[in-house]
Amino acid sequence: MVTQAPLSDEARSDLLSRCPGISGLKDWLDGIDRRPGLDELDSKLSSLELNIAALEECIGYSEDGYQRNVISKNEHYELVAICWTPGQDTPIHDHVGSDCAFLIVSGVSTETIYEANEEGKANPVSSRRYMPGEVCAADEPDIHRVSNDDDSNLINLHVYTPPLSGFNFYDAV
Repeated sequence: MVTQAPLSDEARSDLLSRCPGISGLKDWLDGIDRRPGLDELDSKLSSLELNIAALEECIGYSEDGYQRNVISKNEHYELVAICWTPGQDTPIHDHVGSDCAFLIVSGVSTETIYEANEEGKANPVSSRRYMPGEVCAADEPDIHRVSNDDDSNLINLHVYTPPLSGFNFYDAV
C-alpha cells in the first residue's frame, strides 16, 4: 500500500528555503519546457547537495506502506521524496509513459529488475543495492520493485518524467 502525501505550501516553502539543492533542482525542472532525459537527471541528482535534516523535517513515513511525499509537479515532471520503513517495498510495477531517476538520500535501497513471461507474471532477473549518494534510473518499459531490506529508514528522491499517470502491477512467478 502507498500513501500519497503532497507537501503543504508551508512545508514546501520551508524545505526549498532550507535546502538549496532541492530548490535548484526544482528551478531547473521548472525552467525547461520539456521532458528531461535520464542522462540529464542522473547528472543533476548525482551532484545534488542536500540538507537531509531539513528534508526529514518536511516529509513523513507511513505504517501501512511506503509514503510518497510530493514536493513539486507540473506537466513535465514530478519530484517526490519516497520514504520506506524497514521491510517496506513497492509492488512489482512498470511506469507506463514515464521515466524515473532517483537519488538515495539515506538508507540502502534495493532495486529488483523483472521480466514478464508469456503469462504476464514477473521473473526476477537482477537485483542491486544502492547506497546513499547513488542514482538509479529506469526507462518507462522497465519492470521493477524498490524495497528497504535494511534495519534503518530509507529516503529516495525521485523525479518522474512526465509525472506518473499510469502503471501496471505484476505478480511474481
